[in-house]
Amino acid sequence: MGCFARAPLFLCCALVSVFLNISSLSAYAEPVDAAKTASPVQSSKPNARIIERGAGPIDESFVVGKVKSVSAAKLDRLLLDKTGMVSNRQTVEVEVTEGPLSGQTFTVTNEITDNPSFNVSVVPGQEVILSVVTGGGEREVNIADYHRAPIIIGLGVIFLAAFLFFGGKQGFKSLAGLIATVALIAYVLLPMSLSGFDPLLVSIFICLAAASCSMFFVAGFSRKAFAAVIGTVGGVIIAGVSAELVIAFAPLTGLSSEEAQILRGSLDNQRPVFFSGLLAAGMLIGALGVIMDVAISISSTVTEVARTAANPSFKLLYGAGMNVGRDIMGTMTNTLVLAYAGGALPLLLLARQMPSAKLINLDLFATEIASALSGSLGLVFTIPLTALVSAYLIGRAGNTTSISGKKGNEDEGIRIEDMPEGGALTPSKDQSEGIR
Repeated sequence: MGCFARAPLFLCCALVSVFLNISSLSAYAEPVDAAKTASPVQSSKPNARIIERGAGPIDESFVVGKVKSVSAAKLDRLLLDKTGMVSNRQTVEVEVTEGPLSGQTFTVTNEITDNPSFNVSVVPGQEVILSVVTGGGEREVNIADYHRAPIIIGLGVIFLAAFLFFGGKQGFKSLAGLIATVALIAYVLLPMSLSGFDPLLVSIFICLAAASCSMFFVAGFSRKAFAAVIGTVGGVIIAGVSAELVIAFAPLTGLSSEEAQILRGSLDNQRPVFFSGLLAAGMLIGALGVIMDVAISISSTVTEVARTAANPSFKLLYGAGMNVGRDIMGTMTNTLVLAYAGGALPLLLLARQMPSAKLINLDLFATEIASALSGSLGLVFTIPLTALVSAYLIGRAGNTTSISGKKGNEDEGIRIEDMPEGGALTPSKDQSEGIR
């Protein structure tokens, strides 16, 4: 339940986010209008816009460049007088550091407006992402964004080093489960959804496969892992059913976010039901991590009680699982709600300026609330289901038997009468009875 136990979930979200960003840039980048480029600047270096002979399809690629020099920004007074928009233009010399254009230097025009979300402020020596558009006999180079990849990769390396150092052997197992989960999302969920399959049905399969991989990697092929998988799948199904009902009866379109509307513009052949299914799939994937966390915690508790108690009954094991589940129910529900709230802080600030009648019925706000509540509902139902299955499987088979029927010495209990007066433990011939 600690930070490191949930660390694979956070890194998985980060990796999937990076994959989605890269995919959206390569698949849905809009062509850049060459007419918008400012007039060439007199310089010994080639300008960003190079006229070439021949014509062909418009193609956009992204490469890394390094800023060599930056001129002083000049206010575009004509634009200010006519539209009221503030635009400070500066001339930037950038050298391409990778790809076929590596080593070439271009002079580009960089605009700094009064909207910071679209600005890329550069200084000499800084690395940036360059957009290279070719087609129609022209090539156009523009500064597209900051080069953030080295910082993200560095942070990821630090995280993995700390995770594996403190996690030890178990950390490597968790990392294997994480890689499997990311691969399922990147190479199964995303391609199948773009191909027209129902995202909700695909996400249910992803949740089942991801839960199985993570549990069996971490806990081995044991009854503890099997019970946790069953509890996770049950909780995910409850969350999915509740999400689908809310989406159908609210109704929620799945198009409340800007990203969803951009996706809709690039997928003209998809019906509205596709985007509502995509919304439900996102709710399931978002709730999967905390549901798995709760399920393995309860299953581990039942297993430990079975190891130490003498002849544990089904009632004892089920009660132990429920007691732990009740303790973690509030904290894990808070974790899920706070995760959604943290990603929607601008929306919450905007909500402070709206009437409550409009706010509660706003598609974007209702979507966030439905996501948090459906995931929390699945989490709550995971607790009794996992406790029930764990008590049945582990109590029925005995506390030393795995799925394969083998018994391990590590699951044997210690009897009090086996302890000598000095307090040192002396293994007995039969330690399976537990503490008496």
